[in-house]
Amino acid sequence: MKSSIVEKIFFSITGIFVFIMLIQMLFQNVFLEDVYWNTKVSKVERDFIGLSDDFISKDFSNEEINQSIVDFTEDNQSAIVFFDETGTILNENFFDSFNSILIKDDSGIEHKIIVDFLVDERGSYRNFGRKLRLNEEVSVSGVLIKGTSYIMPIEIKSSKNTYINEEGEMLLEFYEEVEKQFASVEGKIIEENFLVRESGIFSYQHEKLFRELMNFINDDFSKSISIEEVLPNRFTEEDSGLEIITFIREVQVEGNKKIYSMALFTLANVHDAFVILNGYYTYIFLAQFLLIIVLAFLFTKKVTKPLLTLIDSAKSISELDFSKRTNIDTDDELSVLSDSLNSISTNLSHAMNELEKEAERKAKNEERMRNLLTSMSHEFKTPLGIISGFLDVVRHKAYEKDPDYYLDVISEEIEKMNELVLETIQLSKLETGSYEMNETSFNLDEFVNRSLKKFEMSIEGKNQKLIVDVKQVKVKGDIKKYEQVLNNFVSNGIRYSSEGETIEVLSKIDENLVYIYVRNYGVVLDDEDLDKIWDRYYRTEKSRNREFGGSGLGLTIVKTILELHGSDYGVRNIDNGVEFYFSLELSEC
Repeated sequence: MKSSIVEKIFFSITGIFVFIMLIQMLFQNVFLEDVYWNTKVSKVERDFIGLSDDFISKDFSNEEINQSIVDFTEDNQSAIVFFDETGTILNENFFDSFNSILIKDDSGIEHKIIVDFLVDERGSYRNFGRKLRLNEEVSVSGVLIKGTSYIMPIEIKSSKNTYINEEGEMLLEFYEEVEKQFASVEGKIIEENFLVRESGIFSYQHEKLFRELMNFINDDFSKSISIEEVLPNRFTEEDSGLEIITFIREVQVEGNKKIYSMALFTLANVHDAFVILNGYYTYIFLAQFLLIIVLAFLFTKKVTKPLLTLIDSAKSISELDFSKRTNIDTDDELSVLSDSLNSISTNLSHAMNELEKEAERKAKNEERMRNLLTSMSHEFKTPLGIISGFLDVVRHKAYEKDPDYYLDVISEEIEKMNELVLETIQLSKLETGSYEMNETSFNLDEFVNRSLKKFEMSIEGKNQKLIVDVKQVKVKGDIKKYEQVLNNFVSNGIRYSSEGETIEVLSKIDENLVYIYVRNYGVVLDDEDLDKIWDRYYRTEKSRNREFGGSGLGLTIVKTILELHGSDYGVRNIDNGVEFYFSLELSEC
């Protein structure tokens, strides 16, 4: 059994999303930790080199360099320090990230004392029972950090407590000229500069870097570092288990003095985070899978709905049903396809209609031809019989009348047969549409008066009276064919009216049409004649005497001409007479 396009798209989308989820989980568990470490280390190293080069550049002011150091610290969560081979710190703002107090001695000199060993990450004393207070008198002994105004205390004494700092003792050992670096201060605490370390372990980067700097100085710069070379060092911090990365670089040599830069940052332990998350992956996977199924179903329905509509339309077209139309407005390829199918359906429908009309016309023409041949054979039977009989009389010279009489009758019958053939050909052209209408605009009164002039002798010969009352308006149509219509109606009126009767040609305007009425008096038509008078070869004279009836095609030709013009026409009995009428369309010009 074939699967539907809905199922195919649904399972394809679901399968793709599930595959992506599996790849994501595999990447996250196997590769993401290494990617994170490599990306982090590469970025910090790149920024570290750039900042080191800026530091020794003559194109930057101290304010700009200090701002660059702040930006580096914030962007990389990393600390950086610049120093020379004597251990002198070259960027004093490095210690702005330490907790400190400001002491003013008796001579008014202010001293900055680092007190990180007393303050926690919230900017509060670690032990509220052992804390220093503003305006409290204290004495401090410690080490003056080279290149700065900061003192790393070894011991702080107040009136109540003594505070010992082990890092100060370590720093004391790291400097060679202890007597020049040792500092002893007494004074009053006038300010506290405590930090709130919102980033947890990452906010202690400066303290960790300072310890690594002291280790580096303690080694007497024993590590060989060439200029422009970055010496990385990676180790695990014992108390926290965190991965620590340091970069050391010699950035400049001024005379006999070397300048170094050193940076430190902590790598987050993403592995432990992934291990913890692995326990939740099953639930996360199931939730995502259910969400994917729902979204895939909705998306599939949305995408396949227009497709199914197009398929249904295409199927209808294949079954020759052109009634269905698609209305897809997605502004994409489906919309273009919808418009194309609609165009195909419209064109095929038009073509089929034309073929049906052509087939219908062909069938009608064939039927018309059969009827024509049948009618013509019937119509030709009488004149041919007369001609044949009169030829036998002439051939055998069995004259009962003057010989010229027989020849005149034969000639007259031949002429009538020729007239019948010509009218039949004309009717055939009109009915098959091979005649092209030549529409023009003309004056109605001039057209009627000109057409009636040819009947003056016929009317006078029967002592008849002609009354003409036609409006002076402009009409449009094929003037030659309208003249043929008017001639037929007038000639019939003259022929069938008795001597001394009246023939009327009148007009009447009705909205955008003008009607022509041709009336003759002294004779009326039977109801049967009114219904059949327009039929081919029909004559009101039942004896079919050619003296009173023509070929029987005149009114049929008139009917066809008027229908080609879209005219309203008809015949009816009036008081002691018959009225033929037809309409013409008024012309605007």
